[in-house]
Amino acid sequence: MMTAFQGLKTVVLLGALAGLSACGQADKTAEKADAAPAETPQAVPEAAPVAGGAPTIDQMMGVQVAYLESKLGPARTVQDKQRTYEIGGCMVRVSADGGEVVGYAVPMTPACSTQALAALKDYDLPQKIDLTMGEFAAARGNVDFKADCLTLCGNAADPWVHLESAGPRATPGIRASAVMVSDATIDASFRIRDAIKAAKGEDYVIDTTFNCSADFDQLAIRELKTVRIDEIEVGYVPYGGC
Repeated sequence: MMTAFQGLKTVVLLGALAGLSACGQADKTAEKADAAPAETPQAVPEAAPVAGGAPTIDQMMGVQVAYLESKLGPARTVQDKQRTYEIGGCMVRVSADGGEVVGYAVPMTPACSTQALAALKDYDLPQKIDLTMGEFAAARGNVDFKADCLTLCGNAADPWVHLESAGPRATPGIRASAVMVSDATIDASFRIRDAIKAAKGEDYVIDTTFNCSADFDQLAIRELKTVRIDEIEVGYVPYGGC
């Protein structure tokens, strides 16, 4: 017969064994937790391009304005046949005729590099946002010099000088333009002005008759050689009145 003392010893012993068993299970659990590799964070996939996202503007030549705006949204401004659109921080100017895109102009700025470089590539021009008039002329070959004005230009708007290159057959021409605000552009324009004035007289310059002649194209190309292009325009409207 088990005495009370022996029963007490048995209870104590069983309790101790149970405690050891629990500790062992806890240790094994901890070991498993330590041994298990840390869960690798799942890589966040890159956002897929938005379906129907804005294309480069050169892909929009010849499309209907309604289709263009389904891609770019409504125009920021509309004036006659000229419309402006903002594409990723770049403001482009679009020419439309009869509801169809017939031309566009892109500033040669870092914000517009995607749009501008796409246009340059289409015309086999150097892929650089700081393209110069001289580089444009060398790449295109035969170019024509034009200018909004070279003297008595007034203050309504900053005048521009241009080098125009006609496209082959049905391909739209491309025009490189520089606004007369930088010292380099102003100085080059004044040298062109003085040479034309010396050869043809002051009225010839004031009336911008030089836009109807190729006599001063090579002179202008030499003087504008290092001038940086401010805008590239595809499908430009040639100067009229000649």
